[in-house]
Amino acid sequence: MAGALTKRFRVQGVVSDLFYTLVNPDPYRPEGLARARRIAEVLGLAEADEFVRWWRKMEPERHTNGSKKVAQYADEYLLEHTGRRCTQAELAQVDQVWGHMYDMALLKPQDEVLSALRQLRVRGLKLGLLSNIDEREAVCWKRSPLAALFDAACMSYEIGFSKPSKEAYSAVVSKLGEDAASSIYVGDGSHDELRGAREAGFGMVVFMKGFVSQNDVRTVEMVKKRENETDATIMSLNELVALLD
Repeated sequence: MAGALTKRFRVQGVVSDLFYTLVNPDPYRPEGLARARRIAEVLGLAEADEFVRWWRKMEPERHTNGSKKVAQYADEYLLEHTGRRCTQAELAQVDQVWGHMYDMALLKPQDEVLSALRQLRVRGLKLGLLSNIDEREAVCWKRSPLAALFDAACMSYEIGFSKPSKEAYSAVVSKLGEDAASSIYVGDGSHDELRGAREAGFGMVVFMKGFVSQNDVRTVEMVKKRENETDATIMSLNELVALLD
């Protein structure tokens, strides 16, 4: 099916999600770590569940507001609910808890992912990145071996839009100098990105199943839904290169 689809249009670009598509933070996650709950513990909050709900509620803002550091959200919550500010040690801990596993994933991408991206570039394709991400999770992006392989990288906290909004997809294809119809979108499906890519007019939408099939965050039903709403499912980026061949 995928081979037939790619013959319908001349593929000129590939736009990819970042986490759980190109890199996997989970191997660097301390056993049992739930990041928001751990932050509540760091802050000494008695109502951890309330904080976790608030933290999740604030995710869209954290993903699109590049003017505020993630640790500031924790500081503001603590002030509002306890009347005190975070200490410097607490701010440092929040920063570490929230970002460390993402730092490691960016700094140590798998060799096969780097190789596949290079092969896509050799074929003359332009590569774009579109990630729903906050400023802390992106700290190590520019130091990542991945960064030099992309022609355009759009981080939601920088562009002010997040998937699945059409503005987010428009931003990355515009920076690539291509259009969605001549490009492939590949992602793990979080934030309803695959439906968004379809509605944005990408010529082909691909579900990266590999990393999400290794954790228990996505249910079998969720994975099956993502397989059904895309043109192809791949387990590794090398399979995307094979589809083009």
